[in-house]
Amino acid sequence: MNAQERLDQLIASFDTAMLVTTSLRGQPRARPMAIAGHVKGGLLYFATRAEDEKLEELLQHPDVAVTMQGDNRFLSITGRGRIETDVQLAREMWKPSMKLWFPEGAESPQLTLILVEPLCAEYWDRAGLRRLEFLWEAGKALVRGEIPEEPPQDLHAKVRPE
Repeated sequence: MNAQERLDQLIASFDTAMLVTTSLRGQPRARPMAIAGHVKGGLLYFATRAEDEKLEELLQHPDVAVTMQGDNRFLSITGRGRIETDVQLAREMWKPSMKLWFPEGAESPQLTLILVEPLCAEYWDRAGLRRLEFLWEAGKALVRGEIPEEPPQDLHAKVRPE
């Protein structure tokens, strides 16, 4: 499995992420968001309400960051955010849990999608046996007074999506 495939696999294991935008005052602003959808290549979709301030932030400053963390797995994506109002796309991304915020369903005029197109991504996977492997290699390096070797691609990689 190459780094891009591993990135997609890891993204699919998360249901929430921190979306970092630039506020209207020019400061970083992070907020937790449910992931509405993920498309091969690292493309992410988030659902939000049409009047939310983050949409104005994206119009003024489309550069975004997305971070995910859990179970000793970490992901960081830097990309460009774009607003999508396509009802067909909203139907494709629709999840029953979204009904809480959009009771009218995927056709709700308030439902707006944010698409994050990744420019670069990085992941670290230290879950399960991978964690033990990392600890073993780190321990050996510590005893030798060395810096640990770069972990294998399935544990850590920097990816520039195609």
